Amino acid sequence: MAYVKFWGVRGSIPTPGPSTSRYGGNTPCVELNLGDDNFFILDAGSGIRELGQHLLKQGKPVKSHIFISHMHWDHIQGIPFFVPAYIPGNKFVFHGAQEADLSLEDILADQMNPINFPVQITEMSSKFEFEPMYEGEYKFEGIKVEAMYLNHPGYALGYKFHINNKTVVYISDNEPYPVHPEATQDTDNPDQILFVEDSNQRLINFVKDVDVLIHDAQYTPEEYKSKVQWGHSPYDYTVKIALGAKVKTLVLFHHDPVHDDAFVDKIIEAAKKISWQAGSNMQILGAQEGMQISLD
Repeated sequence: MAYVKFWGVRGSIPTPGPSTSRYGGNTPCVELNLGDDNFFILDAGSGIRELGQHLLKQGKPVKSHIFISHMHWDHIQGIPFFVPAYIPGNKFVFHGAQEADLSLEDILADQMNPINFPVQITEMSSKFEFEPMYEGEYKFEGIKVEAMYLNHPGYALGYKFHINNKTVVYISDNEPYPVHPEATQDTDNPDQILFVEDSNQRLINFVKDVDVLIHDAQYTPEEYKSKVQWGHSPYDYTVKIALGAKVKTLVLFHHDPVHDDAFVDKIIEAAKKISWQAGSNMQILGAQEGMQISLD
């Protein structure tokens, strides 16, 4: 049985406590189970610790690809606490965008240098491989994977996975592109103004008709006004992208650390209202630790 399972859904910083216990306080980690004991891991925030404990209980060797959306702390901070990575015989292949002057391996290892952590990444006993990704199309374990650069500080990637005739898109951190495209001049026809492709439409094209879209919805529209260029989306933008793409199921993700369960409830209801007013029957869910979505 193929499915998506959420192990960490919070943005920016872990938020444990009674006010966030229903949706969860761990930072991003999503399991994309392909069936037959094969699975991918999407991001390695603090939620990957819980996933690791679950994998230990299976009592089997663990091999997986780990797709990192980008290298901010909340998306990699769980790696030092991922116990399967300390077990010889296990294997993990890390994928993600690297910086121009830093390799993917160096970026991930840096958070575990002796100044920051007592164990270095080279001392973890499982086998690690590092394969940088760029925008384009790939195939891993027979699964087609597409990657797209996002609008987030640094290099960030969104991923589209094609599994059992179903499509899942994971876009953890992303914000609206400026509404006015850059104008350029056609050198052959000086009077003709050309516009670069509307990047918001490009995103719609990337998620067109997907079965499950997991997308950043950290802010309310009011909050976003003071947080432009912070790299996150207001929920109304996320819903409009999904409506434009005719997505079947939208999962609102990367909940803000100051939003308690009751506040996230209000965001989900407001998102559903936008969809309902547009005449859509799209399913809208709030990402919740432990939540599982079937892909069969």
